[in-house]
Amino acid sequence: MFRSDFPIFSTHPNLVFLDSASSAQKPKIVIDSISQYFATNYSNIHRGAYDLSMESSLLYEKSKKAVAKKLYADSDAEIVFTYNATYAFNLISRGLVKSGFLKKWDIVLLSKVEHHANVVPWQILAEEYGIVIEWVNLYTDGTIDYEDLALKISHANVVSLTGASNVTGEILDLEKVKKILDTLAQKPFFILDGSQRFPHMETNVKKYGIDFFVGTGHKVMSDTGIGFFYGRKELLKAMNPAFCGGGAINGVTLEWYEPAGLPFRHEPGTPHIAGAVSLLAAIEYIDSIGGFEVVEKYEQELMGYMLEQIKNLPSSVKLLGSHEAKNRLGVFSFTFENHHPNDVAEILADANICVRSGHHCTEPFHQSMGIPASLRASFYIYNTREDVDKFIGTLSKIVH
Repeated sequence: MFRSDFPIFSTHPNLVFLDSASSAQKPKIVIDSISQYFATNYSNIHRGAYDLSMESSLLYEKSKKAVAKKLYADSDAEIVFTYNATYAFNLISRGLVKSGFLKKWDIVLLSKVEHHANVVPWQILAEEYGIVIEWVNLYTDGTIDYEDLALKISHANVVSLTGASNVTGEILDLEKVKKILDTLAQKPFFILDGSQRFPHMETNVKKYGIDFFVGTGHKVMSDTGIGFFYGRKELLKAMNPAFCGGGAINGVTLEWYEPAGLPFRHEPGTPHIAGAVSLLAAIEYIDSIGGFEVVEKYEQELMGYMLEQIKNLPSSVKLLGSHEAKNRLGVFSFTFENHHPNDVAEILADANICVRSGHHCTEPFHQSMGIPASLRASFYIYNTREDVDKFIGTLSKIVH
């Protein structure tokens, strides 16, 4: 249905690309947007009175407005562009410490399914500043234990959770988390890692009381090197920037500097302007096909078909996470009794099927599940039932 919009499949007509949780392929509109920008509009932003600079600035700001709209943010001034989600987590975590919002012995609550991008920055702060990390346990299938979350959240200063797992595909139940937060007299800062969630669905940050929402562009079909985070306006104003420099200041003297207004005080240096243009094009592409409602519907149907076909695999193949289509994305991770995931991935690669094997930057999750590695197949809107059939058919021959 959407496959023809992606030139990679014309170049490689037999390609079965099942690694979109790592990085998504690009539709023609995104590819063309970058080429057109460099050919017709390129200039640095916010510095020139000439037309090219003003046009580049408008595109950059239009991209922020598009992100803000998808998150139901009050203003694009609440959107900070970064280089990726990992960079965003470092900016947020260090900004909280630098501003005194997070101090020695304060507790940061994470789940054991978090990506390293939402683990390591906090671990570094624990080492440097003495904050304490606590962990939300998982059920035996690898999904989040909400009862354990409710027990531990009351004494946390920050709770930072993935909006959708890049291993189990579990979509965080924001309604449930919001109800838990609403019972607390003193609410922690609520940070949502939207890296896997943002490409597939809208998230209303105001509705769910999200203080910071982190995302990355390349998983939603834009260029690499462009990421973002949403922050509540009053928080962004109060939070001292983790880094500073050109573009993030209003003035500098020999003795001091004055930070710029929002959101620029959190964006030092020349940004990835072409990346912002590509992110705008990616969001416009989603809108052109009917929005996230169409994306979700298409993926739900494909995911249901995949789950039915998984039932035909040998019992030696184990699927991590829920076996139901409800509250999950098209991310499927497997373990095998008699095969190492790396070996299976190599044989699939020989059949032109692209999957991922290893720990997927979630070593704490794999350790807590008692498994060294898994094999992951992940879908996006360019995948088809034929892709599922080829993957399941080839996998069955390997592990029979």
